[in-house]
Amino acid sequence: MLLEVLVAVAVATSLASLYISLATYLRVRRALRVVRGALAKGVGRLVRPRRRYVVFEVVPISGDLSSVSREELEDALARAYRELNGLVGLSLARPTLVHYDRSRGLGVLAVKHLWRRHAILAMSLVREVGGVRVLLNPLRTTGTRRKALKYLERF
Repeated sequence: MLLEVLVAVAVATSLASLYISLATYLRVRRALRVVRGALAKGVGRLVRPRRRYVVFEVVPISGDLSSVSREELEDALARAYRELNGLVGLSLARPTLVHYDRSRGLGVLAVKHLWRRHAILAMSLVREVGGVRVLLNPLRTTGTRRKALKYLERF
């Protein structure tokens, strides 16, 4: 009888250890598959920064929109971006005013895709351009300049 109990305990212990080792093997195998897939897709590599084009609207609060020039708007955007992210952030993002239609108050800002959200946040900091109180309202983000200009035509 004692022998039967010892055999039953030994069988139960070996089955439990077999289950634990099999479960651990499957978890490690799944983790390796995830890591291999991520490395194959380039998650661990450096990402080449691409350009994004943010279409925005200049909404005048006080004053005339026609007195807001392209140079003043570009300086205000660069100043707000530098205030938010510093000179290093400004040089990495390279925000550039690609297009500005003074009569309609619409513009396109080009920026590196990794810094797009920072650029939109910097737009919200611009309160005055050339003595005119304004709000910059981002409308859409596109991947090409052509699509951004096409969106401006429809707007």
